[in-house]
Amino acid sequence: MRPLIVASLPIYKEDDLLKARNIKEADMIELRLDYSPKLIRLEKIKEILGDLKEKLILTIRDVNEGGVYKITDSEKAKYLQEANVEGFIYDVETSFLERFDVPFKGKIVSSHYFNELPKYEEVERIIKKYGNDALFIKIATIGKGEYKELLTKLLKFDKIVVLPMGVDPLERIALGILGSRLIYTFVEAQTAPGQMHYSKAFKIISCLYD
Repeated sequence: MRPLIVASLPIYKEDDLLKARNIKEADMIELRLDYSPKLIRLEKIKEILGDLKEKLILTIRDVNEGGVYKITDSEKAKYLQEANVEGFIYDVETSFLERFDVPFKGKIVSSHYFNELPKYEEVERIIKKYGNDALFIKIATIGKGEYKELLTKLLKFDKIVVLPMGVDPLERIALGILGSRLIYTFVEAQTAPGQMHYSKAFKIISCLYD
């Protein structure tokens, strides 16, 4: 199955939403809303990008999992609940779901490990808990130790996305070919270490699959 290219776009202000219209060589566009100290209104996203809604991923990343600005938990929970009602796809961390009752059916459920590799059993528990209802389960780990063994072992699961961080971006392409469903890339600057520019990744995948 062809992996999908996700172009991750930092949103600092409302006008940055317009940049999403210029992203042609990507299957999905992640709007990193945590790059703004004040969340961009859903109404503004609908107004500017409503026709692209099915391609959008709304992300308010927690600071302890790579986010930029601290958004209060209650504000984030309310925002995601409203985004669910409006039919948006969003990315929500498993650590957040442990604390707040936020819908995750048809959404991307993620875990990020920047400092050390998780045990396989820990990740397996996450996949089994959320995998049936989530759109995708995303596991991002630091590229140290036996990370390749861990990530390739996870590829046996359906709807899985595995992302090594801080390594050659080609490794994300390789994992996509092996079965990771999404390849996260950058538009202007990396939003996570180890990303490739979206247009380059799209060309590589297109050559291989088209």
